Parts: sequence; C-alpha cells; structure tokens
Amino acid sequence: MGSAERELLSTGLRYALGLRLVVVAMASLVSLLLEPAPRPAFAAVVVVALNGWNAWYAYRRVRGGGSLLTVADVTVMCAVCLTQVWTATPETASGMSWVLVTAEITLVAYPWQIGAKTLAAATVLIMGAYLAGGALATPENWAATVPVQLWMVMEAALSFALYRFVRRGARNADRLVARNEQLRLQAAVASARRDDEREYLAALHDTASATLLMVGAGVATKPERWLSDQAARDLEVIRGREDVPAGQVDLLDMLREVSDRTPLTVRWQAQRAVTVPAVVAIALSRGTREALTNVVRHAAVDTAEVRVRSNGDTVTVEIVDEGCGFDAASVPGNRFGVARSLVERMSRIGGTAEITSEPGHGTTVRLESPMAVRQSGGGDADIIANRFLRGLRWALVAMNLVILYGLDLPKLLSSTDAYTTVVPQYLALGLGTAVSLWAGFATWRGFERIPGRWPLVVLVFAVSVLATQTALPERRLGIAHWSEGDIAWSLALLLLDERAAVFIGVVVAQYTLTFVHVTIGGTSAVTVAGAVNATVVVLAYQMAVGMIATVLRGIAVSAARIARDEEELRTSEAVADQLHDDRKERYALVADTTAPLLAGLASGELDPGDVAVRRRCSLDAAKMRRLFAEGASDPLLHELRGYIELAERNGVSVRFAERGTRPTVPPDARRALTEPAVAMLATAVRVARVTVVGTGESVTVSVVSDSPPEAVPSTEFAGITTSTVLSGSQLWVEVTWMRGERLSPAAPGDS
Repeated sequence: MGSAERELLSTGLRYALGLRLVVVAMASLVSLLLEPAPRPAFAAVVVVALNGWNAWYAYRRVRGGGSLLTVADVTVMCAVCLTQVWTATPETASGMSWVLVTAEITLVAYPWQIGAKTLAAATVLIMGAYLAGGALATPENWAATVPVQLWMVMEAALSFALYRFVRRGARNADRLVARNEQLRLQAAVASARRDDEREYLAALHDTASATLLMVGAGVATKPERWLSDQAARDLEVIRGREDVPAGQVDLLDMLREVSDRTPLTVRWQAQRAVTVPAVVAIALSRGTREALTNVVRHAAVDTAEVRVRSNGDTVTVEIVDEGCGFDAASVPGNRFGVARSLVERMSRIGGTAEITSEPGHGTTVRLESPMAVRQSGGGDADIIANRFLRGLRWALVAMNLVILYGLDLPKLLSSTDAYTTVVPQYLALGLGTAVSLWAGFATWRGFERIPGRWPLVVLVFAVSVLATQTALPERRLGIAHWSEGDIAWSLALLLLDERAAVFIGVVVAQYTLTFVHVTIGGTSAVTVAGAVNATVVVLAYQMAVGMIATVLRGIAVSAARIARDEEELRTSEAVADQLHDDRKERYALVADTTAPLLAGLASGELDPGDVAVRRRCSLDAAKMRRLFAEGASDPLLHELRGYIELAERNGVSVRFAERGTRPTVPPDARRALTEPAVAMLATAVRVARVTVVGTGESVTVSVVSDSPPEAVPSTEFAGITTSTVLSGSQLWVEVTWMRGERLSPAAPGDS
C-alpha cells in the first residue's frame, strides 16, 4: 500500500467519524428542542447516550478497534431505531426524523471503517430495525414511506462507491508515483555516479596528483611535516576514508586546515566565523586547496592571501597571490584544474569559479557559492491530488445520475399533481443529467476543471428557482419537491475543485434561496424539525464531499512528502551501495602505485629529495592524467597533452605532431596505448618527440626521447603491437592499436 492510499484511509476514517458525530448531534439536539418526543425524558437520555457512544466509538475506532466494536455499534444503532415510538413524534416518525438521519449518516460513514460484506450486513440490520421501529411508532402509516426509507440502502451503496472511486484514485496515484520514483532512482544513481566520479577525480587532482607533482618538481627537497601531513590526508582521500563533515560547519576552520598543509605563509581577511552547509564548505575548501597548490607550483612566491566574506545568501572565497601570473585567456577550457576541479565543482553546488591573472601581476581565484544547497523538487503532490480529484469526480458523476434516476425521477413521476406545470421539473432533471455527462466527459479527457462551470452554476440556480416556483406551496420541502436539496449535487460536481469556502458558499446559497422562496410561499409539506433533519442529512453529505476534496489536497501534500521521504531513503541506500562499489574499483587503479608512494611520504620512509623517489612521483602523477582524461571530447589527445605539459614543467623540450583520422579507442586499449608514452615523458631528461597517427582503422603513438630503456614498461593487451628501437641515447617506442583486431597479447619488447 502506497503513501497516498495510507494517508487517504487514515484521514478518511477520521473525517467520516467526525461527520457522523456532527450530523447526529445536530439532528438529534434540534429535534429534541423543536419537537418534544412522546416521552421527552426518555428521548433526552437516548440522545445524550447516543452522542456519548458516538464520541467513544470514534475514539476507539481511530485507535484500531476491531470487529467487536463494529458489532457493538450496529447493535446500538438498531436499538436507537427501535425507540422511535418514544423518541419521535408520529409526524416525524413517518417522515424525516432524527433517527432516520442517524441511521443514514451512520451507513454513509461506514465504508471508511468496514469492508463491503460487513457494510451490506450492517445496512440490512439497521434498515430492518428502522422499519420495525417505524411500524411500532405509526402502525397505520409506516408503509407509505417505505420506498423513501429504503433509500438508505442506496445511500450506503453510493457512499461505498465514492469510497472505492477515491481509493482507486489513490492507488493509481501511488502507481504513478512509484513509476516516477523508479525513473528518478535510476536517474539519481546515474547522476550520483557521475558527480561522485567527477568529485573523486577533482579530489584526486587536488590531493594525490598535486602532492606527487610537487615532489616530482622538487618543491620539497627533504622530509617535511607539512608534506607528511598532506600525503597522509591524500591517502585517506583516495581510500575513501576521509572524515567528511555533515550539517552546518565553520568554513574558516576548514580553510585554515587546508592552508596549514601547504608551505605557504597565508594572510587572512575574514570574519570571525562563517557557518555554511558542509557540502558548500567541502567544495570551497577543496577549491581553495587547488588554488593554493597552484601558487606553490607556479607562482614563484611563498605567500598568499585568502579573503572570505558572506553577503546575505552568498559566501565568497578569494585566493590572491602576487606571483608571476599567467595569461588566463590562453588556458584551454579542458584543463582539468580549471574546468573540472574548480569550475565544475562549484557549479555542482550552484556556485561559480573565476580566475583572473596577467603575466607579472599575480593571480586571483574567486569562488562563490550560495549559502544553501539547491534542493530538487517533485510533482508528486500534483499527481496524487489530480488522481484523488479524478476519482472523486467520477464518484460524483455516478452518484448524481443514480440520485436523479433512482430517487428523484420516481418522486417526480409519483407527484405530478404537486406542480403547476411539470415541464420545469423535467428541465431540472435534464440539466442535472447534462451536468453529470459533461463532467464525466471532462474527467475522461483529463481536464483539471470542468469547462464552462460558472455559466452552468448560474443555470442551475435559475432552474432551481423555477422548479421551486412551479411546486405547489403546500407540497414544497416534501417528497414532491425533489430539487430542494438534490439539485445541489450538480453544484457540488461543478465546483469540486474550488476552494472550500467557495464550494460551501455556493451550495449553502442554493439552499438559502430555496428556503426563502418557501418562506415567501407561507407553507410547506413538512414541519420545521423535519425540514432541518432533511436538510442536515443531505447538506452534510454534500458538505462532506466538498470538504473531502479540500482534505484530499492536503492528503496529497502529506502523502507526497511521505513518499518522497521514503524514496530518499531508498535512493540513498541504492546510491550508497553503487558508489561503494565504484569507489572500490577506482581505488584499485591507484592502490598498487599511488597508495604506497603516499604512505611512504606520510611516514617519512621516502625522501622527496631522492631522485628515484621524485621520478616515481612524476611517473605516477603522469599516470593519473589518464583518469582526468575521461569525459574529454578527445580523451587520447587530452591525456597525451597532459603528459607533455608535465614533462615541459620538468624542463623537457617536447615536440608534438598529430595527423590522420583516428577511430575511437576504448578506455582499456587507450591506457595500454599510452603506457610507454607516460613513462618516457616522465623520465625524459632534455628532449622528447610525440607523434600520433591515425589511419581510420588504427592509431599509432610514437615517442622518441632520451629516457633510460628500463623505464619503459612492457605492454600486454589484445590488439596492441609494440616496436622498440634504441639508438645511442635515443629510445624510440612505437605502439599501435588496430580496430577490430583480436590479437594475442603482445610480447614484451616486440620489434
């Protein structure tokens, strides 16, 4: 059972019990005051006891009362029906008495409490008890009203139909929400995997890659505390064990922790504390670390300034240095540090990253983020509300037609002598039919509101006045005056989607207009108490429908919230499971080389001043470039250019050429294809040349450098061939991948 159906049943039960409490209390107390019963004292005791029982019954039913409570309630209702000889005057006992109102509203409220079979049994018992009580009270006249009294069977059936229609709407809504949830779940997992992949690569770029590059570039020439701390923290990041805060955190604390892990002297311009959501603080602190690392690597200064300010709903962090600067316009947009580590990271939280620099004038990195993280919304409440309304409208269409032809048409046909002309009566019947059919058509076509409803409301009022006018004054408010209350069902159908105040106001206005018309006529077919009882039971039912529509909108919001909470829990579990698997796979890529290097730097076992250690760090940092190349428009060239950039930073002069049409190389094959190039560019001393040639069906990567031959790893991958030539101090390695080939793994050193 979905959240919409659960909320509907829970709220519907409380609402049905409340309706019964109010209607029975109003009808019984008004009758007790306006028309004294044959035994007033006994009637008063029955009325008080009945209302007390109703209150206790409602309390117990809400708390989960079972079948014994239902049996007791039916017994009480039957007993009340049998008291008519003492509690109702002969006039009301044979017509619309408060006892009949009690029996009818009890049956109307039962579908929300008991099942169909129990409802059928309760209806037969209560109806039988009411007829028996009426026979005891007015033995000479009770049979004349049996057809009208039997209407309570139809009322129970109509109420059950309304309940079933609305519940079916709730189930349909739950199915739609569940289907949408599944789509959202798949999208959420896919999006989370993409975001986590990007964040992991950004973190890898900002942490392990940056640290190894600094060591490889000779920034640290001996073991130092800041380097050990940074390497230890980097190791936790790539293992996925980083201590990630939650909730609201102090941004300045996180930024100072980042700055303490660099060899820079950092000046601060900041408030005492800036509290932001953890996800915002993490993005800003990691972006700050990337900016400070770039200062260490490129700015040729040992100081930087960090400025932090919050302005309303926005927090801004600026990292400023007075170093050598660079031409920001010349930096390719696909450079990982700019495009993904900074720009994409900030965009994921709704923020921005901007880099301003000029050669000789320093660099300013500006990170800006909203103080609150964007939350995704959903249309589940609208889906549920529309399905509720659709089910309720179908129920009213059916109810209106059944009332018109099952109750009102027999009244009209048996009372033709009660009208000055019968034409307006048939006109009212036809209008009610037309309204029902038009509403059914609009519902079938999916209209949220019935087209032309307000002109139809005016027409219903006009026909109601005409029908009342043509009924003889002494027959008004009686059986012949069928349109007095039942015409309001058409109004209820037209205004079902309006606000409760509008719905109630229009329906009450119709009753008021009819009563004023009857009062002007000076007479009616029933007593005041009979008129009150008849109005209460019908009007309360109509008000109940209107209020149900209002309550359903509230239920829709509540059910949508519950459904979203449950969905978020399921989604978070699914995302967590998937991300755990992804992170294990990613860690496996760096576990054999990067992790031991960081561990050695963190413990002090590896000396960053050792040439071999620096070479290992450069090589491993270069290999990470293949991970950063994922997602680029041309991953192969992006990866190679990253390696070339690293070699040039180490003082190697590199020439690069690319020609021909290249097929798309699968990721695994691309890694095997570039493996020798990574090693040669990382270990080259002075010069290197890289050439990429495509033939449409194959790709060849050729590297010539002054690298030591032992630095080049063997390549073993199906479809890859390798050629190696050593001439003096120059090493030439050529690696070729052929599309569609299923070759055996290449032997090391094939030539």
